[in-house]
Amino acid sequence: MLGYCLVFAMLSAVIVVGALAAAQRRSTWPRVGAWVLGGGGVLVAASFLVDPWMALLGGAALLTTGLVLGVRLGAEVQQAAHLWPLAVVALGADVWSVTSPEGVTRQVVESGPSGLMHFVVLALPVPGVELSPILGVGDVLFTGLLVGAVVRLGLSQRRVLVGLLTGFACCLVGLLVIQLPIPALPFLAVGGVAALGRQATPHRRELGLAVGFVVVFFLVRGLLV
Repeated sequence: MLGYCLVFAMLSAVIVVGALAAAQRRSTWPRVGAWVLGGGGVLVAASFLVDPWMALLGGAALLTTGLVLGVRLGAEVQQAAHLWPLAVVALGADVWSVTSPEGVTRQVVESGPSGLMHFVVLALPVPGVELSPILGVGDVLFTGLLVGAVVRLGLSQRRVLVGLLTGFACCLVGLLVIQLPIPALPFLAVGGVAALGRQATPHRRELGLAVGFVVVFFLVRGLLV
């Protein structure tokens, strides 16, 4: 348990700091494309190997690719008022992916170590446990998206970093208490956007549409199941 907490905390810090570094560095599209292709290539190569250190290499490639893509998506956000609607939709999708029997993340994790797992989940070596799933690629993408949007819109970087780290910490506490896989993105979405306060005040209509979309999605899913 102690080893898992240390790995989770270190990975969380790397994701947040890496997102900020990627957002502040002015990269041209060709360079971004090279990062994505290079990281994807290393990930593909490492995903077919079972050695824990090669899995660590694959996780690093997935982390780099996810952060770069997330930051580029976040740079396309035009208004701070759009952050809450984006957070609501993202957390709804992650809750479905992790908790639903047909969710992508849950199916991959329950299938055990496989090549596909390294494309969806950051599985890193944990002392005494060997490979263990830590966080999903959606968590990396959303962290990059939120930080990229904050940097692009000139919002408080300190606030969003504190909010994201608080979200990661709350998720870790939830994991230790429940002892079951839980989605991390809801903690990140609420913590990161809420930390911005009035800077991210949403339009009621857009927020209502986002909440309605998530509610309708789960209602339809429940009826189909």
